[in-house]
Amino acid sequence: PWGVAVDRVRGYVYVVDSANFRVQKFDMNGEFIMSWGSFGNGDGQFYFPRGAAVDQADGSVYVVDMGNHRIQKFDTSTNVLPQLLTKWGGSAEPGHASSPHAQEAGQLRSPWGITVDGAGDVYVTDTGNHRIEKFDKEGNFITQWGGFGNGKGQFNFPYGIAVDAKGSVFVVDSGNTRVEQFMPADEGSERLQEDAETVAEIEQAQVTGTTKKA
Repeated sequence: PWGVAVDRVRGYVYVVDSANFRVQKFDMNGEFIMSWGSFGNGDGQFYFPRGAAVDQADGSVYVVDMGNHRIQKFDTSTNVLPQLLTKWGGSAEPGHASSPHAQEAGQLRSPWGITVDGAGDVYVTDTGNHRIEKFDKEGNFITQWGGFGNGKGQFNFPYGIAVDAKGSVFVVDSGNTRVEQFMPADEGSERLQEDAETVAEIEQAQVTGTTKKA
């Protein structure tokens, strides 16, 4: 397994069972409820899925279908198998991480991590393009930032991503062995700026906006 996401409101845990090309759903005690998915590139199928995230407002589940270079969103509101609500990406050739395609805004190339903020917007680590992309809950592109490098705001194969209650975005910049934090540039702005005081190496811990050795 690779990714995990928790529905805190409804009390469910979703595990991305990557090698079995499926997602499994459990209750908070670890009791199995259901699974869905299989190998392929059709609707509801996966090719080495990686990350997952839950929209706490309605319980819908986003799955990063890495090998198919896309995001799939599922309705989990019933006790039957989740239904596909929408999908986006998929512009690169399935299974080819080195594809030169899918570099335009809103496209994806070997995406990995995903998170949902309090407004329902979705952030994806577009790993193969060394950038972060932001979408609304329907998959419409909003903005992007990053690019290959080791400078501030650049990435070298970003993987994990998370957002806090204030809208700050934390990115695991794997190839540069660090975590980068980005915060809204100003109230109401879609842009994010890097908070230089809260950029840390992976082996360091973040403590109230400063860096401190763990």
